[in-house]
Amino acid sequence: CLILYEGYRPLETQIDVSRALRSLMKEDPEVMAAVSSAPWSIGWFIATGASNHQQGYAVDVSLARVGSVEERSTGGCRYLRVVKFDLYQMPTVIHELSRAAVTFTTPVGSNSPTAWKSAKLAPGMNEAAIALQNYCTGASLTPLASEWWHFNDLSARSSVSGNLGKGDFE
Repeated sequence: CLILYEGYRPLETQIDVSRALRSLMKEDPEVMAAVSSAPWSIGWFIATGASNHQQGYAVDVSLARVGSVEERSTGGCRYLRVVKFDLYQMPTVIHELSRAAVTFTTPVGSNSPTAWKSAKLAPGMNEAAIALQNYCTGASLTPLASEWWHFNDLSARSSVSGNLGKGDFE
């Protein structure tokens, strides 16, 4: 089962997370090294302005194994609601901004629909993370090099070019 953790993120939240990470970097040399030593930079771990989430073409997802479901109905439409599930073990907890969370060994152009295809997987990418990547890339989403959970829909970005969101609403 695909679990959606985040699609849209308000710009205010984006800025708060960016400030908090920069503050933590000043206090903790280990964090500083984890997100700012070559070949990586802080921009791969958190955008300082509007990100793909504010612009409307990014999702943060993971996988779970469904244990049980129940049938429900709303407005005359039936659907299954997941009642019990177990999260797959991923390389890190979701939204951990660290080297342990990277998808590839080096940065990969995030605006290219194919650049990731020749990138070398990071050693921490486990079977579940690779399965998630295969599922999402099979649906034409592109992975972000620095976050195993983040995927971009570049087709959606192209279709709204010139009218991308700015994250300026709650």
